[in-house]
Amino acid sequence: MHILYLDESGFDNQSRYFVLAGLSVFERETYWFSQDLDAIQHKYLPEASEPAEFHASPLHGNHAPAPFDRLTKEQRRELIAEIYGVIRNRRGVLFAVAIEKARFPNDDPYEKAFEDLVSRFDLFLRRINATLNEAEQQRGIIAVAQSGYREHLEVLGERFRGGGTKWGPLHTLAEVPFFLPAKNTRLLQLADFCANAVYGRYESGLIRNFDIIASKIDREGDRIHGLVHL
Repeated sequence: MHILYLDESGFDNQSRYFVLAGLSVFERETYWFSQDLDAIQHKYLPEASEPAEFHASPLHGNHAPAPFDRLTKEQRRELIAEIYGVIRNRRGVLFAVAIEKARFPNDDPYEKAFEDLVSRFDLFLRRINATLNEAEQQRGIIAVAQSGYREHLEVLGERFRGGGTKWGPLHTLAEVPFFLPAKNTRLLQLADFCANAVYGRYESGLIRNFDIIASKIDREGDRIHGLVHL
């Protein structure tokens, strides 16, 4: 089983771009990602008794929320780099859609991005399964950060699973998307960092964090499948 953890950035009216992005992780790898983030918390917040919730945007700001407010700006910059290093070094695959909202004034950017990513995730799993025997065939499931868009995505998930996307039928999804608060899973926190890096790249031309994780984008030889700019 492969789990695609997704989060979004740029859903507000002021942003030029909307980004939906995240990591696909094989089920047995999730433990190691979580251990890495726990180790980072212990390094920077050794006195914290509860798991801290990592989110990229607040850490970038001048006034970080507790418990990160005890860190200097330089320490927060180092912490952010270490988290992106986890994404780069572990066995995960990055998927992202960046939509220039003004080009699609009549479309729902979340729906458009979600349909595209579901199709790309399915293609990724079909490529994996083409190399495996029948007993080892992999399925996929999508975990999404909890938001007000839940009901709409559940309907979309049912429709995609039953009839496919506009690119064709889906072959590998095991279930409709499920929703979790980001505080309950480290992998959704990492998805937040992925979305933030891709958003920064397209919205503001900030490439430092994006470049750290760009090698994780799903690709087949020289052909990139996991990132699309609309």
